[in-house]
Amino acid sequence: MSADGGGTGAAPASRAGGPAWLWRGFCRTVRALNYVGGIVAGLLIMTSAVIITNEVVWRYYLRQPHTWNLELNIFLLIGATFLAANYTQMRRGHIGTEVLQALMPAHWNRWRIFAGDVLSALVCLFVAVMVLQYDWQAWSQGWTTDSTWAPHLWIPYTLIGVGMVLITLEYIIQIVEEIGSRGGEGEGR
Repeated sequence: MSADGGGTGAAPASRAGGPAWLWRGFCRTVRALNYVGGIVAGLLIMTSAVIITNEVVWRYYLRQPHTWNLELNIFLLIGATFLAANYTQMRRGHIGTEVLQALMPAHWNRWRIFAGDVLSALVCLFVAVMVLQYDWQAWSQGWTTDSTWAPHLWIPYTLIGVGMVLITLEYIIQIVEEIGSRGGEGEGR
């Protein structure tokens, strides 16, 4: 398993007899999308900071109300959270269970990480499917927020759905890479 997220996953595809180039292309594409998502998330956070500063200046110093700032910031931060999650997972940067890692033998840690990846992929896939169904309802029925600005609700639902699909794909890559690395251990025995 590649700790830095830079693996291509070529080993599992070539052992299975499938087209290794197709798997490598899939991995590169998903990882490129993850990288772009990380950059977009950073830009969304910076934009949110500028908008919050704008709101403070206008509301407290110039005494002008702003109804759109808070909702826009919520939408931006939802997008940043879910678009950065896949980038963070690609780098294995999520908070782990270091206590278990210190207590367990290395062999069991690999199984713990593998089981965590499989369970996490299943949860993320479930959430992605449910959110995208909800997203479709919001789009087709024209749902908006209850504020005077009334932005469309499909916007945050789409951001959540895209982020969950991308993190699911990253988990799949990491699971296949782990299976490939385990297959390589057994061949030399």
